[in-house]
Amino acid sequence: MDDFNFDGHFEGVTRLYQQLDEKISEKGGLGNLFGLRSKLRESLDAISSSELDTLLNEIHRTREALNHLQEEVIELRFLKEVFSSAASSRMNASGLKS
Repeated sequence: MDDFNFDGHFEGVTRLYQQLDEKISEKGGLGNLFGLRSKLRESLDAISSSELDTLLNEIHRTREALNHLQEEVIELRFLKEVFSSAASSRMNASGLKS
């Protein structure tokens, strides 16, 4: 199984999300949706498109790593079932010969 740094991906997404969340909070937060359009606009202005792109890229890399891990786990489960079935068949065959 390939070795991936899943913790690094998750930490990157978490860190970027927290940074964006802090910027939103500094400008009044998204909780001010009722009648406070200017605060919402200021919150959104505080976040650059490149920051959002970076977060999206980090999420994409994390998703790819999780998909790869999922494929590896499925393969391991299949191999476990094959080996268990083969061992069970051998035990049944040796029991019939007695």
